[in-house]
Amino acid sequence: MKFIKKSMFLVLLLIGSLASAKSFSLQVVQKYGSETVVYEASYVVEQTIMDYFYENLYIVSNSPVIIQKKGQDISEELQKAFDAAQEGYLDYVIQADVYYNLSDSNNPEEALLNNIDKIEWKVVSIDSKHVLASGKAVPGKKYRNDEDGLYYFSNELAEHIKEQIELKGGKK
Repeated sequence: MKFIKKSMFLVLLLIGSLASAKSFSLQVVQKYGSETVVYEASYVVEQTIMDYFYENLYIVSNSPVIIQKKGQDISEELQKAFDAAQEGYLDYVIQADVYYNLSDSNNPEEALLNNIDKIEWKVVSIDSKHVLASGKAVPGKKYRNDEDGLYYFSNELAEHIKEQIELKGGKK
């Protein structure tokens, strides 16, 4: 009988912790890159951020990468991503705008850190529709110019975003 009580307690504890887990949808926007092809670096940034939060017990989702052409208004696409997150009863939308600088690049489609100028991000609360946190990350010289360097840069960015969510009142 004690085993059954302990088992029920553990099941309830697990269900309670999952019910309180925070969730978000990630929206990556590729800027100043190709106007027709999503670069591999955009996918690496997206996957790294999602993996980081998943490993930290967040419920994660994403929308397809949006390519923003020069002068194009993407508010309709962003609204669709927000609406999908709201319909999924998620807590946040994290938007990561990946800005490319390809003037010195020999291979813009490869996942190289030097192809990225900066990443601007913001966390929008689904409930209040207000920006909970925002920031910018610029690749530094401490990372190698390859896919591993891009991974470490993106992972550090995800860690910073998580810290800001928790600092600004978002609970895990």
